[in-house]
Amino acid sequence: MSAETVFWNPRPEPVPSYKFQVFINNIRMGFSRVTNIEESIETEPLQEGGVNDRVYSLRAPVRGEKTLVLERGAGTRGLVLELLTLRFRVGQRIPGTMLILVSGRDGAITNIYEVHGAVIKKCKVGNLDAMSSEVLIESFELTYETLESHPLASSIVGSIMSAAGLSAIF
Repeated sequence: MSAETVFWNPRPEPVPSYKFQVFINNIRMGFSRVTNIEESIETEPLQEGGVNDRVYSLRAPVRGEKTLVLERGAGTRGLVLELLTLRFRVGQRIPGTMLILVSGRDGAITNIYEVHGAVIKKCKVGNLDAMSSEVLIESFELTYETLESHPLASSIVGSIMSAAGLSAIF
């Protein structure tokens, strides 16, 4: 990679949605789908007296829950993952930070999502159907306090990973 493309890439590639990893307590968990990754705020309109050509938008207090849905195929796992899965019960708070790492086609991390204060709101098992050969899917709906997005340039990923001690994981 040249020094020029570190700061400006004339041919950016789209990021695929199928290359991601989920870490809970620094343990990689296998999920087939993650939905509802969203950063948003709530606003209130303010109409100023005598000003008819615009409305001001002010940040409002949070009124609703933010949810994140994680899906995976049901199956047997190793002892460590089974013990960690015991924390995936309705009403349980997930301790620490949950990380969602999204990678580009070349395998370099392009975005990190940090989820803080997650609580399991709902666990759901897919339909049981003897007439199909589909995989049984477990679905976990989480509510969370905050979600932070950290887009990364591939040039700085190596230094962040080595500083965090994550280089052996990848």
